[in-house]
Amino acid sequence: MRGLWLIMFLFISLLFLSGCTSPVSQAAPSEEAKSYQENHEIIGDEKEEMLEEMNISETIFEISDRDKTDEEMEADNSFDVVNKEEFTLPAGRYWFTGEISGNIFIYDEEGQLLIHEIIGYPGVLGFFADVNESHTIKIDGLETASAFLGWEKETSTELDAGIWHVGTDIEPGSYTISAAGGFGHVIILDPNGETQVFEMIGSRSVSTESEIELKEGQVVRVTGISSVEIERGEN
Repeated sequence: MRGLWLIMFLFISLLFLSGCTSPVSQAAPSEEAKSYQENHEIIGDEKEEMLEEMNISETIFEISDRDKTDEEMEADNSFDVVNKEEFTLPAGRYWFTGEISGNIFIYDEEGQLLIHEIIGYPGVLGFFADVNESHTIKIDGLETASAFLGWEKETSTELDAGIWHVGTDIEPGSYTISAAGGFGHVIILDPNGETQVFEMIGSRSVSTESEIELKEGQVVRVTGISSVEIERGEN
Protein backbone atom coordinates (compact mmCIF):
# COMPACT_ATOMS: atom_id res chain seq x y z
CA MET A 1 0.00 0.00 0.00
CA ARG A 2 2.83 2.39 0.87
CA GLY A 3 4.29 1.72 -2.60
CA LEU A 4 0.98 2.68 -4.24
CA TRP A 5 0.70 5.90 -2.24
CA LEU A 6 4.30 6.75 -3.12
CA ILE A 7 3.62 6.27 -6.82
CA MET A 8 0.48 8.44 -6.63
CA PHE A 9 2.39 11.15 -4.76
CA LEU A 10 5.16 11.24 -7.36
CA PHE A 11 2.60 11.33 -10.22
CA ILE A 12 0.68 14.26 -8.68
CA SER A 13 3.98 16.09 -8.03
CA LEU A 14 5.02 15.71 -11.65
CA LEU A 15 1.67 17.06 -12.84
CA PHE A 16 1.99 20.04 -10.51
CA LEU A 17 5.53 20.81 -11.61
CA SER A 18 4.66 20.54 -15.31
CA GLY A 19 1.71 22.88 -14.81
CA CYS A 20 3.90 25.42 -13.07
CA THR A 21 6.73 25.34 -15.57
CA SER A 22 4.89 25.08 -18.93
CA PRO A 23 4.26 28.85 -19.37
CA VAL A 24 7.91 29.58 -18.65
CA SER A 25 9.16 26.91 -21.05
CA GLN A 26 7.24 28.31 -24.03
CA ALA A 27 9.82 29.79 -26.38
CA ALA A 28 9.42 33.40 -27.48
CA PRO A 29 8.87 33.89 -31.24
CA SER A 30 12.06 34.27 -33.25
CA GLU A 31 13.07 37.64 -34.70
CA GLU A 32 12.21 36.32 -38.18
CA ALA A 33 8.74 35.19 -37.10
CA LYS A 34 8.06 38.47 -35.29
CA SER A 35 9.11 40.52 -38.33
CA TYR A 36 6.82 38.53 -40.59
CA GLN A 37 3.87 38.65 -38.18
CA GLU A 38 4.14 42.42 -37.73
CA ASN A 39 4.75 43.54 -41.34
CA HIS A 40 5.15 40.43 -43.54
CA GLU A 41 8.84 41.27 -43.94
CA ILE A 42 11.25 38.41 -44.61
CA ILE A 43 14.60 38.73 -42.82
CA GLY A 44 17.52 36.54 -41.82
CA ASP A 45 18.75 33.49 -43.67
CA GLU A 46 15.59 33.15 -45.77
CA LYS A 47 16.08 36.65 -47.20
CA GLU A 48 19.79 36.14 -47.84
CA GLU A 49 19.15 32.85 -49.65
CA MET A 50 16.46 34.45 -51.80
CA LEU A 51 18.71 37.38 -52.80
CA GLU A 52 21.66 35.09 -53.48
CA GLU A 53 19.51 32.98 -55.79
CA MET A 54 18.24 36.08 -57.64
CA ASN A 55 21.83 37.36 -58.20
CA ILE A 56 20.53 40.91 -58.85
CA SER A 57 22.57 43.06 -61.24
CA GLU A 58 23.88 46.45 -60.10
CA THR A 59 22.45 47.86 -63.36
CA ILE A 60 19.03 47.71 -61.70
CA PHE A 61 19.78 51.24 -60.40
CA GLU A 62 20.33 52.65 -63.91
CA ILE A 63 17.48 54.85 -65.17
CA SER A 64 16.66 55.19 -68.86
CA ASP A 65 15.66 58.44 -70.58
CA ARG A 66 12.03 59.28 -69.79
CA ASP A 67 11.94 62.48 -71.87
CA LYS A 68 11.87 61.09 -75.40
CA THR A 69 9.26 62.55 -77.74
CA ASP A 70 6.66 60.39 -79.50
CA GLU A 71 8.64 60.78 -82.74
CA GLU A 72 11.87 59.62 -81.07
CA MET A 73 10.15 56.59 -79.57
CA GLU A 74 8.58 55.73 -82.91
CA ALA A 75 12.01 55.96 -84.56
CA ASP A 76 13.36 53.56 -81.90
CA ASN A 77 10.63 51.00 -82.69
CA SER A 78 8.30 51.70 -79.80
CA PHE A 79 6.53 48.41 -80.50
CA ASP A 80 8.85 45.47 -81.01
CA VAL A 81 7.59 41.91 -81.46
CA VAL A 82 10.43 39.50 -80.92
CA ASN A 83 10.49 35.88 -82.11
CA LYS A 84 14.04 35.13 -81.01
CA GLU A 85 15.48 33.22 -78.08
CA GLU A 86 18.11 35.90 -77.40
CA PHE A 87 18.35 39.57 -78.39
CA THR A 88 19.24 43.11 -77.32
CA LEU A 89 17.25 46.37 -77.48
CA PRO A 90 18.02 50.10 -77.72
CA ALA A 91 18.20 51.87 -74.36
CA GLY A 92 14.80 52.64 -72.85
CA ARG A 93 12.08 51.61 -70.45
CA TYR A 94 10.06 48.70 -71.83
CA TRP A 95 6.98 46.68 -71.02
CA PHE A 96 7.87 43.03 -71.64
CA THR A 97 5.22 40.37 -72.21
CA GLY A 98 4.68 37.18 -74.18
CA GLU A 99 2.48 34.27 -75.18
CA ILE A 100 1.48 31.71 -73.96
CA SER A 101 3.59 30.69 -70.98
CA GLY A 102 7.33 30.78 -70.33
CA ASN A 103 10.27 32.76 -68.99
CA ILE A 104 11.86 36.11 -69.77
CA PHE A 105 15.39 36.64 -68.44
CA ILE A 106 17.41 39.87 -68.73
CA TYR A 107 21.14 39.68 -67.95
CA ASP A 108 23.84 42.34 -67.73
CA GLU A 109 27.19 41.94 -69.49
CA GLU A 110 28.61 40.24 -66.38
CA GLY A 111 25.93 37.56 -66.53
CA GLN A 112 24.04 38.82 -63.47
CA LEU A 113 20.25 38.97 -63.57
CA LEU A 114 18.56 42.31 -64.00
CA ILE A 115 15.20 40.57 -63.87
CA HIS A 116 13.49 37.21 -64.41
CA GLU A 117 9.76 36.59 -64.55
CA ILE A 118 7.60 33.60 -65.42
CA ILE A 119 5.00 34.89 -67.86
CA GLY A 120 1.55 33.32 -67.99
CA TYR A 121 -1.92 33.40 -66.51
CA PRO A 122 -2.73 33.63 -63.61
CA GLY A 123 0.75 34.81 -62.62
CA VAL A 124 2.70 37.64 -64.21
CA LEU A 125 1.33 38.86 -67.54
CA GLY A 126 4.16 41.32 -68.16
CA PHE A 127 6.67 43.58 -66.44
CA PHE A 128 8.48 46.95 -66.71
CA ALA A 129 12.27 47.25 -66.87
CA ASP A 130 14.92 49.77 -67.92
CA VAL A 131 17.42 48.21 -70.32
CA ASN A 132 20.25 49.27 -72.62
CA GLU A 133 22.39 47.70 -75.35
CA SER A 134 24.57 45.92 -72.78
CA HIS A 135 21.63 43.82 -71.55
CA THR A 136 20.78 40.47 -73.11
CA ILE A 137 17.13 39.38 -73.17
CA LYS A 138 16.58 35.61 -73.23
CA ILE A 139 13.27 33.88 -73.94
CA ASP A 140 12.42 30.36 -72.81
CA GLY A 141 9.15 28.57 -73.54
CA LEU A 142 7.18 31.53 -74.93
CA GLU A 143 5.77 31.30 -78.45
CA THR A 144 6.42 35.04 -78.95
CA ALA A 145 7.72 37.90 -76.79
CA SER A 146 6.90 41.59 -77.11
CA ALA A 147 8.70 44.70 -75.89
CA PHE A 148 6.84 48.02 -75.83
CA LEU A 149 8.95 51.14 -75.42
CA GLY A 150 7.82 54.14 -73.41
CA TRP A 151 4.85 52.65 -71.57
CA GLU A 152 3.94 54.19 -68.23
CA LYS A 153 1.82 52.90 -65.38
CA GLU A 154 -1.81 53.92 -65.79
CA THR A 155 -2.60 54.52 -62.12
CA SER A 156 -0.75 55.89 -59.12
CA THR A 157 -2.43 53.33 -56.83
CA GLU A 158 -0.96 50.23 -58.45
CA LEU A 159 2.50 48.94 -59.33
CA ASP A 160 2.80 46.26 -61.99
CA ALA A 161 5.49 43.59 -61.92
CA GLY A 162 8.95 44.91 -62.73
CA ILE A 163 11.36 47.62 -61.68
CA TRP A 164 10.36 51.04 -60.27
CA HIS A 165 12.74 53.88 -59.42
CA VAL A 166 11.97 56.02 -56.36
CA GLY A 167 12.20 59.69 -57.29
CA THR A 168 11.44 58.96 -60.96
CA ASP A 169 8.55 56.50 -61.11
CA ILE A 170 7.41 56.77 -57.47
CA GLU A 171 7.64 59.69 -55.09
CA PRO A 172 9.59 59.12 -51.86
CA GLY A 173 7.46 58.69 -48.75
CA SER A 174 5.49 56.28 -46.59
CA TYR A 175 3.22 53.74 -48.28
CA THR A 176 0.96 50.80 -47.56
CA ILE A 177 1.32 47.95 -50.05
CA SER A 178 -1.07 45.03 -50.47
CA ALA A 179 -1.94 42.30 -52.96
CA ALA A 180 -5.37 42.19 -54.56
CA GLY A 181 -4.72 38.68 -55.81
CA GLY A 182 -1.87 36.25 -56.28
CA PHE A 183 1.43 35.54 -54.54
CA GLY A 184 4.77 37.28 -54.90
CA HIS A 185 7.28 39.63 -53.31
CA VAL A 186 8.12 43.33 -53.14
CA ILE A 187 11.87 43.93 -52.84
CA ILE A 188 13.26 47.36 -51.91
CA LEU A 189 16.90 47.83 -52.91
CA ASP A 190 19.11 50.68 -51.75
CA PRO A 191 22.33 51.79 -53.52
CA ASN A 192 24.16 51.35 -50.18
CA GLY A 193 23.46 47.61 -50.32
CA GLU A 194 20.59 47.40 -47.85
CA THR A 195 17.59 45.36 -49.02
CA GLN A 196 14.10 44.66 -47.67
CA VAL A 197 11.84 41.82 -48.81
CA PHE A 198 8.07 41.72 -48.22
CA GLU A 199 5.81 38.78 -49.01
CA MET A 200 2.60 39.60 -50.89
CA ILE A 201 -0.42 37.27 -50.69
CA GLY A 202 -3.90 38.06 -51.97
CA SER A 203 -6.69 35.48 -51.81
CA ARG A 204 -10.14 34.98 -50.31
CA SER A 205 -8.67 33.48 -47.16
CA VAL A 206 -5.41 35.43 -46.77
CA SER A 207 -4.44 38.99 -47.63
CA THR A 208 -1.19 40.65 -46.56
CA GLU A 209 -0.50 44.34 -46.03
CA SER A 210 2.86 45.97 -45.31
CA GLU A 211 4.03 49.43 -44.32
CA ILE A 212 7.09 50.65 -46.25
CA GLU A 213 9.23 53.79 -46.39
CA LEU A 214 10.68 54.72 -49.79
CA LYS A 215 13.72 56.98 -50.21
CA GLU A 216 15.18 58.83 -53.20
CA GLY A 217 17.40 56.57 -55.29
CA GLN A 218 15.94 53.27 -54.09
CA VAL A 219 14.47 50.67 -56.43
CA VAL A 220 11.21 48.79 -55.89
CA ARG A 221 11.12 45.37 -57.50
CA VAL A 222 7.70 43.68 -57.81
CA THR A 223 8.11 40.00 -58.67
CA GLY A 224 6.02 36.85 -58.93
CA ILE A 225 2.74 38.78 -58.90
CA SER A 226 1.06 40.82 -61.66
CA SER A 227 0.64 43.93 -59.52
CA VAL A 228 0.38 45.27 -55.99
CA GLU A 229 -1.80 48.04 -54.65
CA ILE A 230 0.04 51.00 -53.14
CA GLU A 231 -1.44 53.77 -51.00
CA ARG A 232 0.44 56.92 -50.00
CA GLY A 233 0.57 57.78 -46.31
CA GLU A 234 -0.50 61.12 -44.87
CA ASN A 235 3.03 62.51 -44.43
